[in-house]
Amino acid sequence: RYAELSIDLAERGLIAISGPNESGKSSIGETVCFALFGRTFSVPPEELEKVIRWGENECSVTLEFSVKDAAYSLSRFLDLDGNHGAKLCRAEALDKPVARGVDKVADALFGILGFAYPEFVESLYLAQREITTPHPHSHAVRIMAGIAPLESVSATFAGEITEREELLGELSAQWESVDTEIKALGIREGYLPALEDRHYRVAQRRDRLAGLVDSIRDGIRISQRNDGEIALAKASRGRYTVFLLLLLALGLLAAGTWALLFYAPESPNGMAVAQWLANNVPGWSEEKVSWVGFIAIGLDAVVLLLLLLVARVNDRIQGMRAEASSLSTVLGQAREITADDLQTDEADEREESEEDVVNEIPDVAVERPSSDDSWSLRRLLDRGKPASRFAEDIGGREAAWLQAHVDRFDERLAVLDDEIAKEQLRVQEAMDLVDVLNGLTDKREDVEERILDRRLGRELIAGAIVHFSNKFNRDVKDLVGRMLPRFTDGRYEHMKIDQDLKVRVFSNDKRNFMDLEEVSSGTQRQIMLAVRLALTKKLLSRTAKGKQFAFLDEPFAFFDEERTRRALHALADIGDDISQVWIVAQDFPADCEEQFDTRLVCNRDSDTLIVST
Repeated sequence: RYAELSIDLAERGLIAISGPNESGKSSIGETVCFALFGRTFSVPPEELEKVIRWGENECSVTLEFSVKDAAYSLSRFLDLDGNHGAKLCRAEALDKPVARGVDKVADALFGILGFAYPEFVESLYLAQREITTPHPHSHAVRIMAGIAPLESVSATFAGEITEREELLGELSAQWESVDTEIKALGIREGYLPALEDRHYRVAQRRDRLAGLVDSIRDGIRISQRNDGEIALAKASRGRYTVFLLLLLALGLLAAGTWALLFYAPESPNGMAVAQWLANNVPGWSEEKVSWVGFIAIGLDAVVLLLLLLVARVNDRIQGMRAEASSLSTVLGQAREITADDLQTDEADEREESEEDVVNEIPDVAVERPSSDDSWSLRRLLDRGKPASRFAEDIGGREAAWLQAHVDRFDERLAVLDDEIAKEQLRVQEAMDLVDVLNGLTDKREDVEERILDRRLGRELIAGAIVHFSNKFNRDVKDLVGRMLPRFTDGRYEHMKIDQDLKVRVFSNDKRNFMDLEEVSSGTQRQIMLAVRLALTKKLLSRTAKGKQFAFLDEPFAFFDEERTRRALHALADIGDDISQVWIVAQDFPADCEEQFDTRLVCNRDSDTLIVST
């Protein structure tokens, strides 16, 4: 509307703006609103370029204001290309901006003023429109009631609940998937320990049979070796015995000769022996009789040595026979194991096994020696008779039969090893999946706990919101109750305000509460003006910092002069928290008791307005 607008007005009091229709009265309020918040009530944000004067390419505005003891200068610029700039400075430091840029200036202003555009247009700024009850669910009213932060927290909780419920669904799906994988593995409780126990028992039987096989084969080798050595030892013993008997005879002869010559030389036998020695032994004399004694002693000593040697040979033969007879003991142990016993072991395992593959082992085809053959061999061995040929035949077949079963056990152990390895892998995989499942369970429980915490928080916040809403309604009711008589000359003093901010007033004439639709338009606007000012005071008491101004555009529509005078009188004494009140009207009563501190008169034929105090 204005090509140039410059207003220097009083910091306190009533500011009157008057003039005919389309003279630019409302433009002053929209200019102030645009300067503060970069938008106006009548122009949508997406069409903001409409605030630029027709025919111009750009606009700019500078607003100076103070909050408590701090003075500020706010500048804003806009052109038809949509370039929008803003700068906020302290009045004493215009070259050092507090904030620059639309968003940063908005953030800085909110910290300075304590409110933003929505609260401003719902309280301090009454645009040219029908005065209606503020929407109970508007953000501005919620800020005034002090529940906006609580609702913000509740909304945050609601969003987090939604996110965590989605996460809970994902975790549940993962849990079900992992649980399905675990079930698909088909792990049977106790199956792996049963396999390992079966492996242990089979290995024990295999080792026992293998030990018997080794012992039998060792016994056969010993029997073959000892039979030859025993034969050699017997031959040596025979030779030693012949020498022993010969030397023993010579020794006895020498001893008898010495005894006759030494003890009975005069006897016929003694004389006969002496004569024989003299005839047959060259150089024989009686002095050599002692030599015969020495010869007898020497021969007896040799006989004794031969006796010891024969005894040693006998001991060696007995030792080799005893060593060979150990094969008999081993064969006896082997014969205690029957084919039926082994078949019984396998049948037991078949009953315990749940895997047919573990028992799919071919039967042994090696023929075992008969019990009679085995008994005959053992009898020969026990009696120390040569049995190497029989031992090799019968013992060899016994060892082969046992070895066949050892091989069979080896095959079964190999199958069990493979099955155990596979089952261990499956069990380990199941354990890993169980760990994952436990982790998912812990996460799910944690998420559920967080959801419950937030739901409880929302319930507590909802209770607090109800409490603050009720308190807000009571406070607004009290404020309106104090202001309403001043606007209505005491005709209406009492009122009711419900949760939806629906207003009912008590008529002294009708002695009953009435809906707004039952009173005149002027009275409705008086009541709504009182409600609006009550909300304004509530906003100031809760969020605003310092004294504020109010801009009322055409608040007295449908007012007669008397109502206008009462309203002006009430606005002049509205309270220290609203130190400056701008009032827009086409004209004001001539005999009004209230004096305006600044008066602006608009002219529809002028695009310039310059006012100074």
